[in-house]
Amino acid sequence: MKKIIEKYSTAIILYCVIIIGIFSLNERFKNLNEMKGENSSIVAINN
Repeated sequence: MKKIIEKYSTAIILYCVIIIGIFSLNERFKNLNEMKGENSSIVAINN
């Protein structure tokens, strides 16, 4: 078990960082979308 942990520890840490980053970005964009919905003006440009 110790050899497995030593062998794959960097991959496990990398995947944990990626997952935490995805969740934090998801929350950030959720908050930005809520702020955008409160005072938004839609401008359509047609060329």
